[in-house]
Parts: sequence; C-alpha cells; structure tokens
Amino acid sequence: MIDQVDHRKLDDGLARIFGIGPQEAGVNLDAIRAKAASNLAAYGKLLAELFARHAIELPPAVHLQWWPEGSRIRVAGEHASKERIEVMLNGDGELVEEFKELELLHEIVRSTELAGVDDGSEQHFNIGITSSGPIAFFSA
Repeated sequence: MIDQVDHRKLDDGLARIFGIGPQEAGVNLDAIRAKAASNLAAYGKLLAELFARHAIELPPAVHLQWWPEGSRIRVAGEHASKERIEVMLNGDGELVEEFKELELLHEIVRSTELAGVDDGSEQHFNIGITSSGPIAFFSA
C-alpha cells in the first residue's frame, strides 16, 4: 500500500521486510529499486561464474523463469545446456531462494510504478543471463 502523503514511501510491512525499525525512516521505491539492481548484478555474477566453471557457453543468453507448475526455476526457450542448467540451479536452494527474492523485489517496484494501471495481461518475471550481464524483465 502506498502512503497517500508520500507516494515514494511504502507501508510498514515492507519496512519490516527490509529490516528498518519503527524509529527509522521508511522504505522508498528508490531504495527497493537499488536493492533489486544490486541483487540482480550479484546473482548474474554468481551464475556467470557457475556457468564458466561448468563450461556453459554465453552467448546464447540463458532465459530463466519460475516454473508455473512448481517451485523451481526453468530455462525458457532453447539453450544447448538447458537441462544441465536447470539441474544446477534447482539443486542449490540458495540460488532458488535468490531468484524468488529478485522476483519479489522487481514485482514490488513494478506494482508500485503501475499502481492503478491494469493492462489485462498476466505478466511473468524473467531473468536473462547474457555475456554482458543479467537483465530482469516481465513478459506475458
């Protein structure tokens, strides 16, 4: 819920998620956006190093999504190492957890930026791991 007085400040629940005490300043969208960008960069670096150790080629980019039928990451589209990548990522609970945290952060930013706008389509969070770095985006 967005504070009606200050559209950049988010509610107390989000402040708790980010570890901000009741006596401290609230969370604003810029802080969440910065955390999302920082976490995405770190996640991308971690995956790039993992892929290099396992001789997984970039390019082509690796397109990651949350598996709609369960709690795991899937490689969308085609990649020569698709199955290996899915096994590696889903076999590491921290990588799965980080993906979900990134999804949450980007959903918060997106929902706040698009408050009151309904385009009628269901959007899915994606991460692209490219040779130039990671990107996060939403697709139908």
